[in-house]
Amino acid sequence: MEKFEKPKTISELLEFCNEKGMPLRQMRFFIGEDYPEARAFGIFQDSDGDFVVYKNKDDGTRAVRYKGPDEAFAVNELYEKLKAETEQRRNANGSTGYSSKGVSRSGGSAAKNNTGLGLWGWLIILITLVGIGSCVYSEVTNPKRGYYRNNDTYYYYDSDDWYYYDSVWIMIDDDDLGFNDDYDEYFISDDYDGDYPVGDFRDSDYYDGYYENDDDDWDDYDWGGKDDNDWGGWDAGDTNWNTDW
Repeated sequence: MEKFEKPKTISELLEFCNEKGMPLRQMRFFIGEDYPEARAFGIFQDSDGDFVVYKNKDDGTRAVRYKGPDEAFAVNELYEKLKAETEQRRNANGSTGYSSKGVSRSGGSAAKNNTGLGLWGWLIILITLVGIGSCVYSEVTNPKRGYYRNNDTYYYYDSDDWYYYDSVWIMIDDDDLGFNDDYDEYFISDDYDGDYPVGDFRDSDYYDGYYENDDDDWDDYDWGGKDDNDWGGWDAGDTNWNTDW
């Protein structure tokens, strides 16, 4: 499996997608564009110089995933979402085809089943329902990346790990957090504020390690080559557009 450096700038991400032959507008990914309409994932740099990662939901409202000065971090957020959406469709279809509405990898129509949905039809429905349930559960129980505060103690959550601040950022076990799992009650921001009485997590060794470790310069996910994917079968309707991300 070929290893490659993960994109760290908007232009690198766009180049990567073009190399893979992704029809980005059909996929509803808008790279380097502040797209105003419903059903869209995107990233752009605003007039203040901040990088914005967003999702426009089904009703046209926007959920901002990240807004800040770190381009590599912003690009990685959208890259991982693109990977997740790709994997979701692969898992549902058992190939590198991307339509769940009867388009196979070779572009032909799926054979009709005279007995109704059939075993495979019901299996796909079951997988879809389980996936939706998992997404809902994740939305309710999982914290989001950013800063948290409980009384006078500040915390940071990133990539399944918790940290608290005591002169420096220190990793902490979930059981030692000191607050319940109603995370939104303690969440204060996904970006650093100079008024916080703590250091910027981006200046910590943990954050530096995330980007500077050579092992993180590549991704072993099998995207496949330009001719290995039926991107034309991508159906944007398979995305859950009602969630924040």
